[in-house]
Amino acid sequence: MFDQMKQMREAFSQLGNIKEKQEELQKRLSQIRVTASAGAGMVEVTASADGTLTNLNINPIMFNADDKKMLEDLILSATNEVQRKAKEAMAHEMKNVLGFNPSDFEGVFNQMQKDGGFPPV
Repeated sequence: MFDQMKQMREAFSQLGNIKEKQEELQKRLSQIRVTASAGAGMVEVTASADGTLTNLNINPIMFNADDKKMLEDLILSATNEVQRKAKEAMAHEMKNVLGFNPSDFEGVFNQMQKDGGFPPV
């Protein structure tokens, strides 16, 4: 646990001006695009790495089909996949900009809560 805390202190010391880095991160995340498709490309969804859906493309063939439920399922499937990809892109960019991914320390914080807080220095 002390090694993890040491790593966390080092990561925080590398943050520098957090507001500036946060602005840079937000800009980068809004510019990155990820795409996912479902139904062999019948439905395609695009999102930015910050999770904003930016495009939905449905193959016109789907409008001739009578299966409304299938189209809904394809849209949901593609949307869920693009959200997963956006989270991955966000984690990657956070590590590039901040030098670490805050979720890497989630286990450390959870353990410290169970143990009653930060140990004495």
